[in-house]
Amino acid sequence: MKKLIYIFLFFGISIQVSDRQIFKQIAPPTFQNLTDALRIHMGSEPLFAAANSWGFVRQSATWARGNSTLIDQLIQGLKRAGFFQNSNPVSQTFTNVTLDGIGSTTIRLKLNQQASPISGITASAYTGTKSFNNFLEITKTGNTSPSLQLFFDNPDTLLGNDGGLIYYKLGDFNNAQFANAGNVITESYTANEASYGTKFQTYTWRLGPENASWISDIGRVVLTEVDSGKQLCFRSVVRLKFSKLIALNPSQTSTLNALKSQCGNSDQVYYGLAYMQKFDSPFLTTAKASISQSTSSSGTPFPETICNLNASVSGAKLSYGLFDINGFVNDGLSASQVPSTYPHPTLGGTDFMSVDEAFTRTGIDASSVLSSGKPAAKAYEYTSKSYLDSLEGAEGDRLAFKTGI
Repeated sequence: MKKLIYIFLFFGISIQVSDRQIFKQIAPPTFQNLTDALRIHMGSEPLFAAANSWGFVRQSATWARGNSTLIDQLIQGLKRAGFFQNSNPVSQTFTNVTLDGIGSTTIRLKLNQQASPISGITASAYTGTKSFNNFLEITKTGNTSPSLQLFFDNPDTLLGNDGGLIYYKLGDFNNAQFANAGNVITESYTANEASYGTKFQTYTWRLGPENASWISDIGRVVLTEVDSGKQLCFRSVVRLKFSKLIALNPSQTSTLNALKSQCGNSDQVYYGLAYMQKFDSPFLTTAKASISQSTSSSGTPFPETICNLNASVSGAKLSYGLFDINGFVNDGLSASQVPSTYPHPTLGGTDFMSVDEAFTRTGIDASSVLSSGKPAAKAYEYTSKSYLDSLEGAEGDRLAFKTGI
């Protein structure tokens, strides 16, 4: 049965922005300074771990850390280029700018627009619209749509204001890992919200090509910094299709068809994952996962098994898994078997969730009925089947580059 688990956990998504420093310390703004400031290096980390580990857990934290610094690094590059040394509005366009990792581009800037903010900006991560004071856009030469757009209010903090919103198309960047990533667009939004912790970030995508470069078509990752900055709460749901998995791994056709039968013969299946990770080394992590043809509803979370297989079936129970800086430690544990040094599976705190609570908040949306006293679902954490499926329709239109700016 564990072979079934590995097929899914090893088919995770590898979408990492390299955490190498991407900006150089430079002087006040000039054309060349801006070129240097925007040297973006897109990289990736494979999700394949040893045969006895949950591959997605092992690398998802690395992916999350790399992505979580992208907005900050872009803003720092603009600051180092001197664009925020005074409050005068900036509206500039640079053409034929060569950037490492993408080639010839056009760069547009609208900065310090407090008196006339960039308004009416929609996103899948929040309801309604927001206005932002600053805007950066990078378009690869020859393309009619952008490769990256960034909106933010304050160059010194993303907290206490409308936060930061970024869209990027990895297929436009010169990285062999994403040469076949197609038209998939990733939306990332970061801000503060007091339900759990102080800072959250969410990553949402649609139009995934469902190939070896990007196995899923739709998914969302929700990150929350909790426990006074001592822990990371990670939640994610990814939509996969058996037909695509079989096409990519034909030697496992019979195994995957057997699992499809167990999952109600639906071609679509949803992989849900929740874990808590301590920020200090050795990054102790407690995880819980699910593979299901559905997601949460009426307060009932994902099953912690593969498509409701009996937990007594070897390898079917996807909790609890333990990980550290070296990767996989152990799995299939009961709550009482989780060492006290790891994030607790059942006991949360005043500003953070236990692993069980995080798992319960995975796969939810506005209609979900949560436990008494628990905060209602917020737009940035909608990860239910119905919500992810809605990204194929009108809701998905919000997850796109913005026009008319």
